[in-house]
Amino acid sequence: MPYDAIVIGSGHNGLVAAAYLARAGRSVCVLERSDVIGGATISEHPWPGWTVSTASYVCSLLHPKIIADLDLTSHGYDAYRKPAAAFTPLLDGRSLLLTRDAAANAAEIAIFSQRDVAGFRSLETERERLGALIFEALDDDEPSFESFDRSAQDTMLGSAADFVRRYVQTPVLQAESVNDGLIGTYAGPESPGTAYVLAHHNAGRAFGVQGAWGFVRGGMGAVSAAIASAARAAGAEIRCGAGVSRVLVRSGRVVGVALEDGAEVSAPIVLSNADPKTTFLRLTPRAELDEAFVRRVEDWSCTGAALKINLALGELPNFTCRPGLNAQPHHSATLHVADSIEYLQTAYEDARAGSVSRAPLIEGYMQSPTDASIAPHGKQLLSIFAQYFPYDRDDGPWTTAQAEGAADVIVASLARFAPNLPNAIEARQILTPLDLERRFGLSGGHIFHGELLPGQIFEHRFSTRTPLRGLYLCGSGTHPGGCVTGAPGLRASRAVLADLAVRS
Repeated sequence: MPYDAIVIGSGHNGLVAAAYLARAGRSVCVLERSDVIGGATISEHPWPGWTVSTASYVCSLLHPKIIADLDLTSHGYDAYRKPAAAFTPLLDGRSLLLTRDAAANAAEIAIFSQRDVAGFRSLETERERLGALIFEALDDDEPSFESFDRSAQDTMLGSAADFVRRYVQTPVLQAESVNDGLIGTYAGPESPGTAYVLAHHNAGRAFGVQGAWGFVRGGMGAVSAAIASAARAAGAEIRCGAGVSRVLVRSGRVVGVALEDGAEVSAPIVLSNADPKTTFLRLTPRAELDEAFVRRVEDWSCTGAALKINLALGELPNFTCRPGLNAQPHHSATLHVADSIEYLQTAYEDARAGSVSRAPLIEGYMQSPTDASIAPHGKQLLSIFAQYFPYDRDDGPWTTAQAEGAADVIVASLARFAPNLPNAIEARQILTPLDLERRFGLSGGHIFHGELLPGQIFEHRFSTRTPLRGLYLCGSGTHPGGCVTGAPGLRASRAVLADLAVRS
């Protein structure tokens, strides 16, 4: 018996689409090639007693509508705000720690520049305004960047560096503020469009506060588990170990999919949670797509430059600038290693010259001080997101030795500020862009299914409705793009239900 719809891939967006379709009374089957649901939003146990958010690691943009509609809290979703925002240690013994306390932030910034106290407040206000504009458009059926006011458009089309420089002058504060414009993006702080990336990372409202970030108890896999639970409760079926090899087409429309084991599953509607290149260049018969569309897919920019490292630690990092092995506010903040915009620009230019960053962008998170469930008693988990380590190295595909060497560079960089770190490491997990491609099906290892830069955002992202009748995209290759939002899945389910209503 055929299903009403098949979803390729159990990433969080695919699960959201399945849940909404099942709630609308449609029979849905989610097909996942792995034996674990969640795509890149998973929790795993690579070492006994540890629960590791292997790829995605923090939460902010998960749409409140989805949380409410699917009643995710009743299905185990339990998220909380990070106690502190950002922490940057410096080699001269100083540091910058920003928290939720405005007065404390003012005191921290005043040590560097009294004038930047007011400037930072203005920067926060504008950053929140831009983030709010994007939030309101996250699930638009017909996204339009030009719907924003001209001032917002001009700012977001510019560089993150120019945006931040308007408000603050202290180098370390500039670097800390620019960072959100670079994460997941193969561009430097001076690159046009990185101000949009910065605003995108401040579009979340999962905690009821614009731009707030937090952790999910039990790791990010708890997000996928909660959505999957809601989908199953509504009647959706989820199959693991069921990799899709191709979309089946008859007389110009979708009729189902073929699995890697040769079996076929029938449905008049298929939603692909895979990225555009995988969906259209590997899974879809090329003869069903016109050449202009195929060229657009081939030209889609999705070269990843991010390296993910998870470190099992025997103790907390002991930072020279804020000493102590007891948990302190800075241990729960986003850790940055960059003392200026120039530092970050150099890291980018190193990679673009055909190499990798000699002094990389480093962003670190420790959830374990506030969630003891993810590490053995007395142990700590440090997740590191580092750039720029591009997928397309000039010296050929990533090797294990190169991955280990990159991790060594990152650990050595952190050890300049926390000398105890190397000896505290009990185990480490490294994912290069090539690993991200192989493990999670991310073409080019790009975590957003393609750059979130001008030409690939809003109406210029791929449409949920594809040129092939019955085939839909429900992943981050569609608006609003990357991060754990669920919005692509929500938008895809709405498009399917609207089309079914017209057809019936």
